[in-house]
Amino acid sequence: MLSLEMLDVAIGMIFVYLLISLICTAINEMVESKLKLRAVDLEQGIRELLKDYQGTGLALRFYQHPLVSALFRGTYQPSELRTDPDPQKIRYSRGSDLPSYIPSETFALALMDLFKPASTTTLSLAGSAAPSQVLSGPVSPSDTQPSLASFRNAIIAAGDAPVQRALLPLIDAAEGDVSKARANIENWYNNSMDRVAGWYKRRVQKIIFVLGFVIVACINADSIAIFNNLANEPPLRAAIVDAAERMPPKRMSDTAQVFAAKAGIDSLYQLSMPLGWNWKSQLNPDPDATVNFNAIPRFSTATGLSAALWQWFLKLIGWLITAFAISLGAPFWFDMLNKVMVVRSTVKPKQKSPDEPQQD
Repeated sequence: MLSLEMLDVAIGMIFVYLLISLICTAINEMVESKLKLRAVDLEQGIRELLKDYQGTGLALRFYQHPLVSALFRGTYQPSELRTDPDPQKIRYSRGSDLPSYIPSETFALALMDLFKPASTTTLSLAGSAAPSQVLSGPVSPSDTQPSLASFRNAIIAAGDAPVQRALLPLIDAAEGDVSKARANIENWYNNSMDRVAGWYKRRVQKIIFVLGFVIVACINADSIAIFNNLANEPPLRAAIVDAAERMPPKRMSDTAQVFAAKAGIDSLYQLSMPLGWNWKSQLNPDPDATVNFNAIPRFSTATGLSAALWQWFLKLIGWLITAFAISLGAPFWFDMLNKVMVVRSTVKPKQKSPDEPQQD
């Protein structure tokens, strides 16, 4: 095949993967919103960050802090934690109403206030960022500009060794600057949340793979059959490329993505894309033929048991390829489609207007 035809086949494959990925992503979002697994991941990440695996110490005080408790309804209940011999596998049995996102500024301010709380007569460390603030009540000069030394002493007095080993270097690195110390704590939190995001991505990838395989088997989205038909049917290939060019941008809402995916899959059926069952290709109208990968493999004396098993094996491989591709996620295929479209736009003019040879 020519380079342009190869790009068109790639665009067709990517377009199919994108449409199915959008459906799987939408279903996964519905499951996540129902089970509130993001909140479960965040709660576990904070307990591990604060080394409070049972949720009865610093983590409990953190979630009870007004800055944090204002982010969710209800109360934090350590009794709802699912027990496990491995302390790092203790998780909330359900998401409850815990927040699925806590800003790094909120985390730093709440944690600093837990060790050195503010009152009507003393300022917290957050107040040092605005020394010109008007104060009410009797405040001594030493309290109006709190230093990191008092915060450091409060951490040592708390006697929480794991938290001490984490916070003391962050405080010492600030060199007496309260704002810098707060920024260091925020970075510490953000780095830990990157790990929590990794948990979520790996879990979603597994869920989408299983969910995608079920959907792929139901609609018979066999990558081998799709590639075979795109490579051998130019009208189908051109129609798929045209549909891919009209794909809405990825910045649309989740609901719009679902409708766009459904419309795209409906258009694939109308274009006789090898999806679904009992489909006959124009190149191979015989459903018993071995090259029609989209037909249901049949056990008959004409083909033999070994031939039917080989057809089912190829179909299973095609499903697995599609499922693995879908597990990469819709954003990946959106970006890939845009990149391949850009490459095609640079190759297509050369295919239409080849360079003319020089004349003597």
